[in-house]
Amino acid sequence: MLHTSSGFSGLVDRCRNWLRPGGRNRLRGQGFGPSSEPIQAVKVDLVGTGRKPTDQPDEPTATFGASTQPPQPPVPAGAFRSDLAPAPSASTAPWTFSQTVLLRKKRRGSRVLLWTGIGTVVLLGTWAVTAPLAETIAVPGKLEPGTSTKRVDAPVPGVVEAVLVKEGQRVRKGDPLVRFDLREPRSLLTAAEANRERLVNENQIAAATLGDSAATAKLTPNQRLQLSSQAEELASRRESARQELRKAETRLQGYRATLATYANIANRYAQLEKVGAVSEVQLLEARNQVQEYQNRIAEEQREILRLQSQLVNTGAVTNVELRRKVEENLRLIADLDNQIKQARLQIQYGQLTAPVDGLVFDVEVSPGSVVAQGTGSSASASTKALMKVVPQDALQARVYLPNKAVGFVVPGQKAELAIDAFESGNFGTVPATVERVASDALTSEEQTRVLGTQAQGLYFPAVLKLDQQTIKLRNSTVPLQAGMSLQADIKLRERRFIDIFTSMFTDQRRLLEQIR
Repeated sequence: MLHTSSGFSGLVDRCRNWLRPGGRNRLRGQGFGPSSEPIQAVKVDLVGTGRKPTDQPDEPTATFGASTQPPQPPVPAGAFRSDLAPAPSASTAPWTFSQTVLLRKKRRGSRVLLWTGIGTVVLLGTWAVTAPLAETIAVPGKLEPGTSTKRVDAPVPGVVEAVLVKEGQRVRKGDPLVRFDLREPRSLLTAAEANRERLVNENQIAAATLGDSAATAKLTPNQRLQLSSQAEELASRRESARQELRKAETRLQGYRATLATYANIANRYAQLEKVGAVSEVQLLEARNQVQEYQNRIAEEQREILRLQSQLVNTGAVTNVELRRKVEENLRLIADLDNQIKQARLQIQYGQLTAPVDGLVFDVEVSPGSVVAQGTGSSASASTKALMKVVPQDALQARVYLPNKAVGFVVPGQKAELAIDAFESGNFGTVPATVERVASDALTSEEQTRVLGTQAQGLYFPAVLKLDQQTIKLRNSTVPLQAGMSLQADIKLRERRFIDIFTSMFTDQRRLLEQIR
């Protein structure tokens, strides 16, 4: 039983020695394995005491090549013993090996290093061929609201009295933004309403004068007095026409009597002229008088006819004038209605309010500014908005993809947004998803305005949907704001690592083909 335990212990020791560096070579030298050449055990002074191995009588002497049992090496002096290296003396003679010692290089470390290198190369090659490598692209962009920016326009022209907000101020829907000066609109409204009331009053009286019983019944006492005055005026005009007619008839009678007298004188002068009693000149003068009064009578007859017609048509002419006056008043009333509506709108919109919750920017007015009329989204592009409000609802990222990458970006792809205002190394990134990609590239003007003059090639706008609307700081959470610039890392596709090198060779081959 004791023999079996010793044998097992020896086997364990031999295995342990074999696993140590150089262990197999020792075992071979001790007869436990094949060896190409004999290995002789040598007793060596490892510490360098200067004594020959045979100078110690208490140590066993090695018999080289004679014994089948390997000699046991001497135990060297301990590293901390006081008798390690005695002082050399003059009588001590140098010693040499009694037999040639063959030292062989250990080959196990070289083989391990070689096979390790081969395995590493094989693993790297396999990884380069099979391992996926994500290809991403970094594109610039900025945050913008999910809904369009709201313009604040003046519904009516006016003069700004006060601007109640500042650039970048956060407002809620219904908060006052701009107040207009309403003194002029109020005075215009008062004057227009007074003129309209006067014209309406005139039309009502005219309608009553023309015989409209319904209009007469609606007349106020003041309007009835005005109607009576107009009736008296009409009667006075008729009486004046009768008097003018009577005067004309009286003049006509006088002219006829005078004509008869001058005609009688002319006849007598004609008889006297024949006998030479009067001169021919006198006869001609008498005849001229006759002709003059005949002309006066004809003119007076025409005047009588006009006065008679005027007297007959006095009522009819009055009706025509009244109807014409009514039509003119109606046109004036329509114009006044527009003025009143405009003035009331100016008063109604004397204070503009925020259309949505958001941030105010692009404030273009100041106290005293004269603004033109605008109607929000229908306002012309040349008409500047008073200001704009960026809605603070769900933000989205608008980025611009280069032409070489747009073919690999489709809705649903994932992206990481690095907000420039928050360093991504400290505050992380915001996850996002591609929502849509434009089907057409930016025009040259749009590209210059958005990306500047340094951008080359074509760029396609794309919209990314944010997975979160805030960014987490150390002790708080900060909401993102519209207008913040960002860099978006979009994963384009999966490639193999070796494709990077093959694509380089492919590009060079194409270049050579083009040159050829």
